[in-house]
Amino acid sequence: MKKILSLLLFAGCTTLPFASCMDEYDEPNTDNRVVVTSPVSVGEVNTTIGEVKDKYCASSTGADISRNASNFCTRVNEDLVIEGVVVANDISGNLYQTLMIRNIDAAAGTDQSIILAIKNTCLYPYFPLGQRIKVNLNGLYVGCYSKVPRIGQPYYTSKGNLNLGPMLLNMCATNVELVGEPDLSAPELVPEDLTDATGEAWLRAEANRVYSNVPRLATVSGLISEVQGAAADKADLGANSGDYEPLPKIFAPEALYDDGYGVDRTILLKSNTSKVTLRTSTQNNISFLPIPTDLHSYTGVLTYTMDGRCSCATRTTSTDIDPHSSGADILDGMSAPFFYACRRAAGRGGATLMFQKNVPFAFRLSPFVSSTLRPFVPSTLRPFVPSTLPLFVF
Repeated sequence: MKKILSLLLFAGCTTLPFASCMDEYDEPNTDNRVVVTSPVSVGEVNTTIGEVKDKYCASSTGADISRNASNFCTRVNEDLVIEGVVVANDISGNLYQTLMIRNIDAAAGTDQSIILAIKNTCLYPYFPLGQRIKVNLNGLYVGCYSKVPRIGQPYYTSKGNLNLGPMLLNMCATNVELVGEPDLSAPELVPEDLTDATGEAWLRAEANRVYSNVPRLATVSGLISEVQGAAADKADLGANSGDYEPLPKIFAPEALYDDGYGVDRTILLKSNTSKVTLRTSTQNNISFLPIPTDLHSYTGVLTYTMDGRCSCATRTTSTDIDPHSSGADILDGMSAPFFYACRRAAGRGGATLMFQKNVPFAFRLSPFVSSTLRPFVPSTLRPFVPSTLPLFVF
């Protein structure tokens, strides 16, 4: 039986200054941004991400809170301090209240990542890609959420389930410390290449779908099944919306949203013996871009789901969907709140999103939504915004 993997779309990179070296870091430059992290040291690093995962994520046995074998957590009651680089954040709107931090120790030969969940809807200004951070786990909870290792706090869902959710933002002031300047040359930002035969064999192997292997930054390659052959001209019906998706097909039309407000597409790996489910939010930067019909690579955060399928969260920069010429370059400058506000305003007639020949993305604002969108206008879209609209550019 063919094994199915899944891929989730998420955030892009921003232009950031480089840090000086690997072992000595400049003081964080916080002159032009609000700081929510600790102004003093949270302690010396005394453990690794891998050691924390081994202690708290390997099994639900003995956990303080355990809903099932896939969802459990334990409160940390000692000063365990880890360090890592932010390699995923919420800038595109696809990772909600989520950061992924990764640390590579070349001397020890280790490469480990974990999810840091924080209760805030706009994390990327505080935690840009390439930013190294330290996290003191004392008072926080560590465990697994849908099998994926995570740091956060427990919360009750609307269905009454107790899961490991995000930590409160104000706890960053005591538990999280910025280390140096953001560094886009950090080795942690280089994804693992799973596009060749060896990589696809790794994806197929069920033995690799364990807590110690996820999350991880990786690249996969293939064709999108939904736009191959006759399927390209067949519009699917949304189970929740009752509407048909528009043609030509885009990554995540609102007509096909599911209970998680996302849309699944299927990547056919080059070996054609496995599949990857490409999942993206309907509010993601690239959700309305046309799906490419030819072979492309997709870079993102590899995890796996409760039913044993692998899952990977792909970023939306022009280099993360490679090659792609449907407007990804200009979308690199869009923030998640700005994009979300545009989508909501479009539904009320307040804004217009369109594609034109030789113009991948065009934008018009009405006064009705000017005050809502004003703080979120990125520099790449300034030519499309009326000159009378005051701009606060990130």
